[in-house]
Amino acid sequence: MDLKIALIQSSLVWGDVSRNLSDIDRKLREAGEWDIVLLPEMFPAGAMMVKREAEEMIVERERIAGCYEEVKRKMQEWACRSGALVMGSTVCREGERYYNRLIATFPDGETKYYDKRHCFRMGGENEYFTPGQERLVFEYKGVTIAAFICYDLRFPVWSRNVEKYDLAVYIANWPASRRNVWQTLLRARAIENQCYVAGVNCVGTDNSGLVYAGDSALIDAKGEIVRAAYEGKEEIVVAGLDLEALAMFRKKFAVLDDRDSFELT
Repeated sequence: MDLKIALIQSSLVWGDVSRNLSDIDRKLREAGEWDIVLLPEMFPAGAMMVKREAEEMIVERERIAGCYEEVKRKMQEWACRSGALVMGSTVCREGERYYNRLIATFPDGETKYYDKRHCFRMGGENEYFTPGQERLVFEYKGVTIAAFICYDLRFPVWSRNVEKYDLAVYIANWPASRRNVWQTLLRARAIENQCYVAGVNCVGTDNSGLVYAGDSALIDAKGEIVRAAYEGKEEIVVAGLDLEALAMFRKKFAVLDDRDSFELT
């Protein structure tokens, strides 16, 4: 049986947590029945790594981190109301450290977390956020899911399918100037890891002038596009995960059985 996954390709209002949460809430209220819902990276406030002075960045980081519990509660509400797994990221503070944290909320109230491993150096993200140390791989409704954030997509070792996960999720704020890279790497990660890959990105223009084209898509294990969003358009992309077809392909063409073994450190 197919599982339905929804990619919420939204235009984010940069820095306005209340408005973004309200917008996502409206979209989910108007939606159908899904098993998995994916929101863009930093969906409550938009990309953090835009051109700002250091002092302004520190203040903004603290302000968004202060909304963390509100964001988590809202995601738990969406998961409970829709009966779906809901995933998206925001700023989280623990002591003196700040993380770009993916929150995975389940209909029963359970919550799992993934802290972005690769902070985007060229945007200065590594100066304001601490990289995560643990991968997040879990099972939901018979699907084994691995969670990643944006820049992680460029690092195949971190994405490596050592657990035979069925679906790799990449939530992002990925600029349109590098959309070809985004599209190419989503397909590459699907092919090399012999899994479905779901990438969800935002659209619109941030307050430093960066444009985001979206290009959210679900890719199958052969690198074929199952469903993709239109460029630059707010859209909810819904597609099915055919686990039986994935299992048959892996059995017939058992690439993962020949992968090299090593441990991440």
